[in-house]
Amino acid sequence: MSKNDALDFAQKLAYNMMDTSYTVKFSFYGFGIEVKCQDTQTLQNIQRDYSFFLSEEVVPKVIFEIFNEAPDYNKFPHIKANLYTPRNICYRQKNLYFIDYFGRGILVIDHCKDIYRVFCPDSHLRHEIVFLSILSLVGQNFDLRNIHRVHGLGLAVGNKAILILLPSGGGKTTLLLDIIKNEFVKLISEDSPLIDRSGKAFPFPIRIGVSRKDKPQDIPDAHLHFIKRMEFGPKYTIDIDVFKNKIAREPLPVEYILCGARCLGSESYIKPLSKHSALGELVKNSVVGLGLYQGIEFLFQEGIFELFKKSGVLFSRFKNASKVASRSKTYSFVIGSDRRKNVETFLNFCQENINKKSE
Repeated sequence: MSKNDALDFAQKLAYNMMDTSYTVKFSFYGFGIEVKCQDTQTLQNIQRDYSFFLSEEVVPKVIFEIFNEAPDYNKFPHIKANLYTPRNICYRQKNLYFIDYFGRGILVIDHCKDIYRVFCPDSHLRHEIVFLSILSLVGQNFDLRNIHRVHGLGLAVGNKAILILLPSGGGKTTLLLDIIKNEFVKLISEDSPLIDRSGKAFPFPIRIGVSRKDKPQDIPDAHLHFIKRMEFGPKYTIDIDVFKNKIAREPLPVEYILCGARCLGSESYIKPLSKHSALGELVKNSVVGLGLYQGIEFLFQEGIFELFKKSGVLFSRFKNASKVASRSKTYSFVIGSDRRKNVETFLNFCQENINKKSE
């Protein structure tokens, strides 16, 4: 397949899409994405996932076109796979990339026009492909602008940002749902606040996921949605609009870093931690990016570290992490099995260290 043939093929995939009225736009701090879809349900799901970033005025850099139909493999070129992952098989032909989800759906990327086309009859998988692809692209764009994600819980108290670093499964969501009920606490991000070169945290609130056994009882069913995932078990997502009056709207300086550690007993406390140790946690959760979804931007590279070497992403992430760690007060936050005590420990810490200074 020649380059022209590949471009012709990409054009053939665009049938019946440009005139659709089902469309939504997002602006991720200036990075515009437009999503067009054949069915309203998928579009509504994506709109809820990223509702904080909705924008009618943005000029999109990337366009998603979503088809609720099975891919016709007879139309695809005969090329060999160049990468295998637990969730898909990846192919490349010139500027066309094909990400095949084991016959259940396919993502076709036309890098000449920045168009991403999804063909998938399964509503759950279709939703997940689009959600994760947008998350990956946004993360890549932030990296290029020296704004980097941190895997952690970001909260705002008294116009200061607090980062709570916990690994996946460490209880960030449970802690958030308990703490956010307090009037002086606002949300920056439940899973991945952004940090810039000046040491500020930027709000990045997107949908919040909880396991079925942890489904919250105090959130209306209209804001809870059951989803199935490719690699992990089913879960519920919580609309970020539930907290729309509790979300920080502006970047805030990071004042405190709390490195969380789970404790088997019920005890909970916060004690000073060296900046060196806190930086080590930031390196794991931001520079290396453990726990952060870093998907399609890496799929067609010769290797993640080769990409970092060429773009300077690793250095930029480390520089941001070092800045945040150097200007912040750093602590260890031991989180026990008693949810009430965990909340009291955090709120008492805020009262002693932040609220009193503001009075």
